[in-house]
Amino acid sequence: MKKLHYILIIISFGCTNTTFSQVSGKILMDSMALPGVTIKFKQSNEGVRSDFDGNFSLPFESRAKNDVLVISYIDLSLEIRNIDFNKGSINIGSFEMPSFKYISTENYEKLSDVEKENCHPTYCWGQLLGYYYTNKLEKEYLKLNCKEKITEFEFNPNTKTILVDWDLIKACK
Repeated sequence: MKKLHYILIIISFGCTNTTFSQVSGKILMDSMALPGVTIKFKQSNEGVRSDFDGNFSLPFESRAKNDVLVISYIDLSLEIRNIDFNKGSINIGSFEMPSFKYISTENYEKLSDVEKENCHPTYCWGQLLGYYYTNKLEKEYLKLNCKEKITEFEFNPNTKTILVDWDLIKACK
């Protein structure tokens, strides 16, 4: 009877139709590798971080549908919607992580008190270099695995989230 029980367990593991694929790519900032970026699916708590060379590989179940790839660095998140997970492994290629708008200390002093609330100081070895204005992006476009600039995206300054559709990324040249 015990043998039959073990055989049934082994057969049940063999009959599951779950196959794993992966999303992979390389994340850059200012054309240099960006380590420590968090990559995960929105509906999952599991994720990975980009390595020292900016590379990452995130496994997923091939049958997974209707999920969003979330790429986060510091306070900014990039969400890629409508990825076709039924195609197997996906390589999103190399792309530039967007950043918040940089403001010099001189320009910071010219801002209103309300605008200053959305600024975060940046330091190097204790010296104030400037500020990041978290309600605006540094560039009005995204460079996601394309020579062309992607301008069709949504930026929500309240959630610090950029939304872009996968079809724009895979179709670009």
